[in-house]
Amino acid sequence: MPITAFLHTHVLVVVLFLLLLTYKVILLLLNKRGTLATVRNKTKVLEMIFGTLILVTGGWLLYNYSGGIPTWLALKVTLVLIAIPVAIVGLKRENKLLSVLALVVFMYSYGVAETDSLVMQKNQLQETFATATPETDASETGDVSLSESGVVHEEIVASLNETAMVNAQAVFVQQCATCHGQDGTKGTSGATNLAQSQLSLNDRKQVIANGRGLMPGFGKQLSEQELEELAAYTLTLKK
Repeated sequence: MPITAFLHTHVLVVVLFLLLLTYKVILLLLNKRGTLATVRNKTKVLEMIFGTLILVTGGWLLYNYSGGIPTWLALKVTLVLIAIPVAIVGLKRENKLLSVLALVVFMYSYGVAETDSLVMQKNQLQETFATATPETDASETGDVSLSESGVVHEEIVASLNETAMVNAQAVFVQQCATCHGQDGTKGTSGATNLAQSQLSLNDRKQVIANGRGLMPGFGKQLSEQELEELAAYTLTLKK
């Protein structure tokens, strides 16, 4: 089962869990305790299923995360583990403060996960490696001197023949477009915006081969030539 399938399943279950929790908290705040008790009794099995799926899919995604674990992800996991018992106790004891607190923490954790940012801003400089290196994406370090120039990019692309570009595009559409989008700007699952990335050809090749974040590595599926051609194709998406 591909990472994207696990990720989409994880997000779907989390959203359904949050909707159910929000409904219960609203009932508690409106003092609909009888209705709340009925809903809790009828959704016990559903909650167990949601909880199991969240832990299994979330754990699998964390296990397959490439590179160092960024601060936002570590905090998200910690907050979720804290919020789960708080929500259980809050609803069981019909404690409004604990229930609302748990809901707020879950909502914040979801926002952090969607934006890969502690302040829930997509454009924030993100911690993607444990330590910065000259090969870190210049768009993340803010130092464009680390990237290749536009002229170099054009020369690299021009050096590939038409067949190589067509094959690379086919591989990109099949393997990469789900998260990056066909124009490189989709950004699903925290995927880098390839139209803005300042990574060099070699860095792109390394990321494709070894993976990064939730992106799996394709080093065992593609030859060295295919990796280089695919990396070169992504340069054509730059704006």
